[in-house]
Amino acid sequence: MKTYLYILFFLPVAAFGQYPVFDASNYAASQVAHSQDIAKWVESIGKLKTQIDQLNQQINIQSDIRKWEGNPVEAGAKILLGGMGRQDLVQEYGQAKINILGLVDSLGSLNHTVQGNYRTISSVDLNGNAFGRDPITYRRYSVLEALQANTDQVTDETKTREVALQNDVADTLVQLKSASTEAEAQKLTAKLTALNGQLGQVDAARRRQVDEVTLQKTANDSRKEEEVQAAAELEMHDDYLANQRVSAYMKTVKVRTKPPAN
Repeated sequence: MKTYLYILFFLPVAAFGQYPVFDASNYAASQVAHSQDIAKWVESIGKLKTQIDQLNQQINIQSDIRKWEGNPVEAGAKILLGGMGRQDLVQEYGQAKINILGLVDSLGSLNHTVQGNYRTISSVDLNGNAFGRDPITYRRYSVLEALQANTDQVTDETKTREVALQNDVADTLVQLKSASTEAEAQKLTAKLTALNGQLGQVDAARRRQVDEVTLQKTANDSRKEEEVQAAAELEMHDDYLANQRVSAYMKTVKVRTKPPAN
């Protein structure tokens, strides 16, 4: 009886199952492969960290070099503020037109010869008396003459400035050829750009002054034509009025007839 029960107790196990089987060799191989993958990851992370450290080191070296030699990005501002100065960048030449207009002597141009180029214009009449001229009529010519004199002044001042700038450009080019660092080259390039800009400004100032004289001459000629036209128109109107007066007067004149003879 005991033997029979023993068989019945273990019968389900024999029929359905099966006990789980643990493969020790396969598990060991899997663990080894996983460990190798982790080792590769660790090695890759280590190389990446080394590259990051090297990059940070290069950045720090560049930063130290710029601190020692100067930052090229800031070179332009430093050279403009320190090398040239605000006064050089905003320099004016000659006199402003408003100042010229305030100092013009309306009849002064009649006596000016412009260093012997013209003869003086006489203002004495036949009797030897001073002839009074209208200042407003001759003011335009005095203004034009004053602008011409100012142009000569501007030409002299800009010529002096131009020579100084050209010498500075030549010196800067020599320094640029021997520049030993990038920062120094950037500074000298910025200075060279500023100097060339100044040369352009000097030339523009001279041309603007010449334009002032040309525009004044054009304005004078235009005004003269306008006055001639206005005078001719007024003269025609006055002639018409004069004819009307003469006609009205002639109508009032009575002509006597000769009485008949007895």
